[in-house]
Amino acid sequence: MARVRMYRALLRAHSAREGVRLVRMVMDDVAFGAHAMLLGGPYSVGDLAASIQRDGPHVFPGRVTGTVGSKLKYARAVHDGAKVHWIFPKRSVGVVRFGSRKAPQLRFFWRKRGKIVYLPHIPGSAGKIGRSHPGQPGKHYLTEPLRRSARLHGFRVIVFDI
Repeated sequence: MARVRMYRALLRAHSAREGVRLVRMVMDDVAFGAHAMLLGGPYSVGDLAASIQRDGPHVFPGRVTGTVGSKLKYARAVHDGAKVHWIFPKRSVGVVRFGSRKAPQLRFFWRKRGKIVYLPHIPGSAGKIGRSHPGQPGKHYLTEPLRRSARLHGFRVIVFDI
């Protein structure tokens, strides 16, 4: 006859250690994958890739958690994508004007042209009212590496907005 004896304290300690190991491994995979995705394409300057940070793993009763992400203002727009929207200069937010070459003008680095350009029409141009920024699809630089890592380690991923 076989006898099994389980000690709850030891069981919790071992499972927490294994959970921390797995969460750390997935967090490392996601951070590495995010860096790799962000260093190519329009974000090749590297600010967003350099801002990717990890927090955790944290052990709570019955679960181990960790987060990977960026605190930059534009990180969510790069990840999830952006709709068509107006862009204004920092010193005249909400001021609509056309053809004025005096300051402040919208100034930005246009990667396609390889130089800094100035936009005298706010927003966009007279023929493009409300379309200063054409929008962009999301890069999903966090969820794609998470899905790959989860598949590799046998986890299931459910993505939702908080």
